[in-house]
Amino acid sequence: MQPDLENVKKKIQENRDLVGKIKAKFPGYAGYVEKAETYDADRVVRGLLADRLGTVKGAVNEKSAALAQKKDRAVLPDLDALSLKLESVIRKCLHADFGKVAALSGMKLSDDNVNRLLEYDWRLISALDELEKGAGALRAAAPETLSQVIGGISDTLRDFEKKFDERKNVLLEVV
Repeated sequence: MQPDLENVKKKIQENRDLVGKIKAKFPGYAGYVEKAETYDADRVVRGLLADRLGTVKGAVNEKSAALAQKKDRAVLPDLDALSLKLESVIRKCLHADFGKVAALSGMKLSDDNVNRLLEYDWRLISALDELEKGAGALRAAAPETLSQVIGGISDTLRDFEKKFDERKNVLLEVV
């Protein structure tokens, strides 16, 4: 379900009365606020992505612990590798410098470019649904299907990471 971007932007704009008054009194303050908002929005999106990836990582670690407790070690190396890859992608999301590029840019983003970024971010957020489904399948997987489920999660994670890396290009194109 895609949010009504115009409605979200309208609600945000309605809550800016005080900021609007300050911007009217202090030259240059408007640009400062816009840059800060761009960076903050980017940080919030990356934080949301990292949180949801952390949930998937938790499911992987739970399955790994359960299998280790049962002394079923056949797929533990695969689960460990997946957990490490998830941690790597989580860190990439949290510490990406893309937002700084956008925030420090002297250019004002057009509504079309802002919408393009929002839509790209929404697609990234939606892509996590598949990873979360994979985490659910991992929790319920029978021992004979674990390798297949782990492989599916790994493939989906690889696709997500590629899309996340491409986000930098989208940011650089619109800034």
